Amino acid sequence: SQMKNKIWDFVKPIVVLTVIAAVMAALLGGTNLLTKAKIESLAAANEKAAVEKVIKAEKYEKLALDYEGSEYTYFLVKNNGEKAGYAFTLSQNGYGGAVNLVVGIGTDGKITAIEITDVSNETPGLGQNAVKPSFTDQFKGKDSSLTVTKSGAKGNEVNAITGATITSKAVTKSVNLAMDLFKYIEKDGGE
Repeated sequence: SQMKNKIWDFVKPIVVLTVIAAVMAALLGGTNLLTKAKIESLAAANEKAAVEKVIKAEKYEKLALDYEGSEYTYFLVKNNGEKAGYAFTLSQNGYGGAVNLVVGIGTDGKITAIEITDVSNETPGLGQNAVKPSFTDQFKGKDSSLTVTKSGAKGNEVNAITGATITSKAVTKSVNLAMDLFKYIEKDGGE
């Protein structure tokens, strides 16, 4: 039985550690599921807040759309049961990663406002300045394809954020895409 005890002394810590590891893995897995759900609900809440900022309305109906091989999420915006416009949730790659934004477009095809929802991958003090009204306000009231210029924007141009042309172009690309999606939905008698 001396031999049996020696084996048990050797095996016991392994068994204990295995049990602890299994318990921890199960707990972490559960936490991950909770966190994922929390992150998703937070993202949905942030998206809704951004949508309400770009276009005011009584009712927002979340829809999906296939356009040129990609799926897009957008909101049909209604007042008194009448269509008041759309809000498009879009993302383009900037300098450091995804730049996410919501673009509001009224039934007249003009941009009501844009709201940058995530620019955290861009350079602080440069690309992250995309959230500033001095940049985002340039898009209001535009209704045709836009291009980015370094300064002195006129017509269908927007001034780039100083030192962040790539970020500026990513935002502008999303805004142009939103206008294309608007035209596509309207042409197909979108509901």
